[in-house]
Amino acid sequence: MAQITKETDKQFPEDILFEVVSRLPAKSIGRFTTVSKSWYAFIRSPAFIASHLNRSIARNVDGDSSLYLLYMSNNLGDHRICTVLCDNMVSFDEVHEVELPMDFESKTCRLVGSCNGLVCLTDDHCAFHGRIMYVWNPLLRKFKCIIGTCCCNRLYKEFTEVSVGFWYDGAKSDYKLIRIMHFEKLDFSGCVKEQYHVEVYSLNAGYWRKIDDAKLPGIIKCSHQSAFVDGALIWRAGYSLGSEIDTDFILSFDTRSELFQRMEFPDFQEYRSTQEVPYLVVYKGCLAFFVSPDCEAIGSAVWSIWVMKKFGVVESWVKKYSEETPGKALWPLGFTKNNEILIDTSHGGIIAFNFETKQTKILNIYSYNNCWINYTESLVFLEEKNELVENRSSLEGHRTSIKEENASG
Repeated sequence: MAQITKETDKQFPEDILFEVVSRLPAKSIGRFTTVSKSWYAFIRSPAFIASHLNRSIARNVDGDSSLYLLYMSNNLGDHRICTVLCDNMVSFDEVHEVELPMDFESKTCRLVGSCNGLVCLTDDHCAFHGRIMYVWNPLLRKFKCIIGTCCCNRLYKEFTEVSVGFWYDGAKSDYKLIRIMHFEKLDFSGCVKEQYHVEVYSLNAGYWRKIDDAKLPGIIKCSHQSAFVDGALIWRAGYSLGSEIDTDFILSFDTRSELFQRMEFPDFQEYRSTQEVPYLVVYKGCLAFFVSPDCEAIGSAVWSIWVMKKFGVVESWVKKYSEETPGKALWPLGFTKNNEILIDTSHGGIIAFNFETKQTKILNIYSYNNCWINYTESLVFLEEKNELVENRSSLEGHRTSIKEENASG
């Protein structure tokens, strides 16, 4: 445990001070680093950051901590601003705006995931998605740039699709990312040949590791949107275009055993004629999906939520809710502390529907192309140096190689 000044020691024993300060909001603690060098060292110590994080996680479970929603425009342009909203159980108050400190080649970005105050982002354009990723702490304004190991394959030239995920490995106190790359090429007969490549990145180790024996249920393509449930990353997936099977299913990656598993959706026939797309979410710790009629279906505002009560057991799917709200429901943005679901609608506005009262309220905020994520403030990365992009020349070289590949393709 880092030492505090002698003056402080005379007033408070260090263990008591540790307990008191670790219970404060992350933003307040950040200000204390300017008090003195000893306070700076004390707050930046791994033991203190871990203690503060554990308390924050416990408060999240109990519903005692503030819930934040972070959103930004998918099409950044010159407006690289991220807005943080606080859920006060009555409305959403804007806390602050943060300028994105990183660049995206296509000027578009996608939020991959968030855990323990860290947010993972990547380029949203298919030519750059998953090739360069960023792990960012918006509160501390610190980020790490992570460059993919390969853009091309000796036989297949380059990958055509990539799906990514981000999670926290509690057993190893490590943050990790995964890339599932799908390669394809035309052979001499004009047939499509395909293969895949799976690799995991550890922030602690600082490098990518290929999963040599990864066994996926065939050559598949995953959605860009993922969820994390019961130690597993989840994607909506389907077989590639070369397959005669076009049924959507759920691809699960167990982050502990590093094994893939296929899980089925329930048979929800009520919207089949409108070609609905199930949107995976986490509802009260359970895997769930939100489904509504296709956005081109006229006049319908009905949507449903199905919940898998026991993870991995297909027979445990139940339709939890079937509701109707004003405006055409497109997709869910998250859940609030007040047992509400936030839904993006066809008119560009966001509504909050309360499951208990069945009341709907229109929020004075507008959707920004799906770039929404639940977020908790933390001190993770506080112990890192201010500059976390260790090799900018490597980053620029990587971007140049991607551009050359796209131009030659």
